[in-house]
Formats: sequence, structure tokens, C-alpha cells
Amino acid sequence: MKNILIAAGLLLVSIQAFAQLDGARTYWAVPKNLNILSAHYINGRANATLNNLSFINPNVTVSNNMYMLTYTRSQPVLGRTFYSTLVVPASDISATINLDPSGPAATSSTLFQHGLGDIIWSNTINLIGAEGLMIKDYLRHENPTLIYLQAAASFPTGQYDANNPVNIGSNQYKLKLGLPMVQRLSPMVDGKRMTLEVFPSYTFISKNDDFQGQEIQQEGLFIMESHLTRDITNKAFISLDYSYIRGGSTDYVSKETGSVVKQQAGQKANLLGATLGFNINDNLNLFLTHQQTFSSGNDAVSLEGTLSKITLSWSFHDFQQKFNNYMESN
Repeated sequence: MKNILIAAGLLLVSIQAFAQLDGARTYWAVPKNLNILSAHYINGRANATLNNLSFINPNVTVSNNMYMLTYTRSQPVLGRTFYSTLVVPASDISATINLDPSGPAATSSTLFQHGLGDIIWSNTINLIGAEGLMIKDYLRHENPTLIYLQAAASFPTGQYDANNPVNIGSNQYKLKLGLPMVQRLSPMVDGKRMTLEVFPSYTFISKNDDFQGQEIQQEGLFIMESHLTRDITNKAFISLDYSYIRGGSTDYVSKETGSVVKQQAGQKANLLGATLGFNINDNLNLFLTHQQTFSSGNDAVSLEGTLSKITLSWSFHDFQQKFNNYMESN
């Protein structure tokens, strides 16, 4: 029997966590007028802050604690499934900075920072496979292929100090354009569902006009995220997660002279991990994720680190009781 809270697979909540990775079972079809409120705790250690992974600092190791609240609303647009998500992150970080990486004896300093991260607003519309679905239509929905178009904007609301080499906020605007795709590999029967999910995206990054007396100019970032998911019980699934990140080459331009002070090559990183998802009850779902980098193509500047994430997701519908009554009568 299908349940409206199959939307437990609909995370729609991890846009900023670890280089804008969205997460397994994010883009499954959902009924219209569905609401999802989620809380996340993320712990990670990397050469960047978790709220701004396009900016790598090879001389810094950051211990991150990140907290996010997200709200998603599904509402049809032009007869297609459409959902809008607001992401509000906050972090506290402890960064160890190698002050003389080329010297005979390493010297380091530590800085601490806490505050709000860069807020994100994401909008996603289905192109193939999921028209705007009423509850009764959603119950019978079994299209094998889903393709979406996504646009997500990031705003420089995060805590930022121009004198620090690493910050929670980016002091940059970002625009992510994505084409999430989901391919069903099995019947959509609870306990047997299996999917292959591929989410290619490209993020455009604006200038940071105030960084230690310099202006930062960054190229965009390409990400290919993939998940192979499989139910392990009627109320739980596992996902094997792999992502590839490339781009973000950086020019540091002196604000005084206008000349390029330093150039940093773009990153090239691979990430591997796994996700476990559990349906606790009719409204509440739990997700556990671990990811880490491996086999980076450019060790000098590529993302290096690990993260662990816990998500609690509360799903509710405008007509929940009507749905329950419908389910009991069928």
C-alpha cells in the first residue's frame, strides 16, 4: 500500500550541505499541497566551511558544526509538479590555519566563528513524468522516468569578516541550475523500490569584492551527483552515493592596483558515501548520511574532508485526514 509519506524520500533539504549536494530520493514525485519541514545537524572536517565549499583554502582545516532548517511546499505550476524550498543555515566553526606552509617548521593559528549562513531559495519543476498530482492520482503514479529543471539562488546573508581567511558566509551571490533525473529500476512496491538518480548541475558564482584587500573572482562549479537506492524494509531504504565536483578556479585581484595577485586552479574532487532513511511514523522521517572525499585530482586545492549528517523531516498535507480516510477505504 502506498502512503503519502513516501515523500519521506523527498528530502529537498540539503542544497548547501557539502558542496550543494541534494541527497538521495530528493526528486521523487509528490502530491500537490504537500509541506515538508526539516531540521538538520551536520558535523564535518574539511579544508573549507560546509556552507561555502566552492572556496577551498589548502592551508586551512575547518571543524564544522552546521544547523539547517528547511521548508518545502509542493504546488502545481502549468499543470506540472513544482516545489519551492527555503533553506536557512547556521554554523559554528573552528579553523586551524597554517601560517607558513612552505616554511621549515609549520606555525598555525586558530580562529572561531559562529552565526547565520547563506540563505538559499530553490525552485524545481518537473519536465517529464510527474504532472501536478492530486492525492488519488499520486497513489496510482508509477512513471518510470522523472526529469526536472531546478534553479536555486544563494544570498550573502552569512557571517563574514573580510580579514579572515575562512568564513561561514561567502559574501557572494550564487545561482545553481540543475537537471535532476530519476530512473525507476523496480516496481514501486513498498519494500522493493529501487532507483538510479543522477543530478547534474552548474553553479554560477559572483565576485567577492572584499577579501583581505582583494577581490575574488571565481569560475562556476560543475557537480554530478548520483545515488543508487534500494528499499531494505517497507519503511527503510539505503543509498550508495557518489558525486564528482569540478571547477571554481579563482583569481585574487588587488583592489588597490587592479592586478592579479594570485591564481588558484579549480578543484577536482570525488565523494563517496551512503544514506539510510527510516519512516518513523506517518509524519516523521529520519535520514542518516556519511560522505567523504577520495582520489582528488588536484591535491593542492581540491576539497578534502568528511561529514556526517542527521535529518529529521516532518511531512504534512492540507488534506491529511481526507487522505487517511481514502487510504482506509481502498
